[in-house]
Amino acid sequence: MKKIVIGVFAYLLLFAVPSMGQMTDMDKHMKEHMGVGMDKPSEGKEETQAQNGFTKEAAQAEVTVKVTYLNPGKGSPEFKVTLDTHSVDLDRYKIEDVTILRDDKGKDYHPDLISASGTGHHREATVEFKDMDIPSAKYVELVIEDVAGVAERVFRFEIADKMMK
Repeated sequence: MKKIVIGVFAYLLLFAVPSMGQMTDMDKHMKEHMGVGMDKPSEGKEETQAQNGFTKEAAQAEVTVKVTYLNPGKGSPEFKVTLDTHSVDLDRYKIEDVTILRDDKGKDYHPDLISASGTGHHREATVEFKDMDIPSAKYVELVIEDVAGVAERVFRFEIADKMMK
C-alpha cells in the first residue's frame, strides 16, 4: 500500500506541478496583464504607431490603460481608451467622466462620448474633444483620473514634431 501512495504522489509531482518554464510564463502574463511590479508613474510603458494613430500604454494598481490617439494633429482630437484588469471592477467608471485632455498651456478639456463597449474587467470607449484648438498646441496630455486609486495617469502626445508632418 505504501508503494502505491508513493507512486501516486510521484506521478502528481511529475505531471501536475507546472514546470519552471510554465511558472515563468504565468508570472510574465500576470505582470503584463495585472500591472504587478509595474507601479511606476504612467509615463507610458510603450508607444507604438498604429495604423490609425499613436498608442501608449501603462499599468498601475492592477489596471492597464491603453490610449490610442486616432486623428493626430487634426481638429477635434479623438482617442480610444481601453481599461483592462483581472481583479478590479471597472463598471463603476464612465470613461468619459474620468478622461480629460490638457494642452501645453494647462487648459483642461472634457470629452464627448462617441462609443463605449465592455463590462466588468474590460472596458473601451472612443471620446472626442470638440472644443480643443489642436493646431496651436505643442503637445497634449490625455489624463485618466482616479481609476483604481491612481490619481492621474498621464499620456503625452507631441503635436509639432510627430503629428503635423
